[in-house]
Amino acid sequence: MYKIDREFTKKYLSVLLDFSKFLIQRTSALPASKENRLNTFFCQLKDTCNQNIKLINKQKSLSNEISINPNIVFAYKNPEDHKRKFHISIGGKIKIQDSIIIEQSLCVNVILEHTKFCTSLPEEWQCYPVEQGFHILRRFHFDYDSRNDDYSKPKFHLQYGGKLRKEYFDFKELHYKLFQPIDYPRLPQQPHDIIMLLDFLLREFSLDGKEITEEKRWNELVIKSEQLWLKPYYEELMTRLNCSSRHTPLHRIKL
Repeated sequence: MYKIDREFTKKYLSVLLDFSKFLIQRTSALPASKENRLNTFFCQLKDTCNQNIKLINKQKSLSNEISINPNIVFAYKNPEDHKRKFHISIGGKIKIQDSIIIEQSLCVNVILEHTKFCTSLPEEWQCYPVEQGFHILRRFHFDYDSRNDDYSKPKFHLQYGGKLRKEYFDFKELHYKLFQPIDYPRLPQQPHDIIMLLDFLLREFSLDGKEITEEKRWNELVIKSEQLWLKPYYEELMTRLNCSSRHTPLHRIKL
């Protein structure tokens, strides 16, 4: 059974602490982020994790929200269009209640920047405003929600689109055309945390500084996060798959 409890929360905060320390030491090897937010966030996260671990060790009840606010934004060179500016952002939060992680919501955005120096937009892009500004082309949520029951709504799920809070960005003209009120479908999805997502983003979008993902320490920390989040998830799935007497479809299980 997948169980996120105080011990899990403490172990994960420890992994986040080690990852934050590593990133702070290797700032020069990381991809540049808008206003150096990557480094700023992980400096703050290091202090937060230290404080939270101390509270848990003292058997004190911890309730806290770790928020990536504002989003961490990276410049992205789109191999299909060198004439325009693209950006990748990551944001979200981890909510801890009574020393247990009860929610983790991480979002990844693909953003087009339109300027007066750009050529006319292609016809298939005309759904986006042509005035100067930033346009969210893709938005993905990787969520964990302990309140879901894995029957009507999977605890670990992926959403496309969803509600956008513009205050999490400091772009003057931010346009978002995806239909915000629709929260469905929630697609069952393996757990993702900020460590795994950063590893994925650096590789998938070939961001400057992705070479750090080849370093031994980086991969040790990614693996530690995978072992915490993924090992119990896939063990439970394999147990269910191998059960000859089960009568419940795989994606309607309590993890």
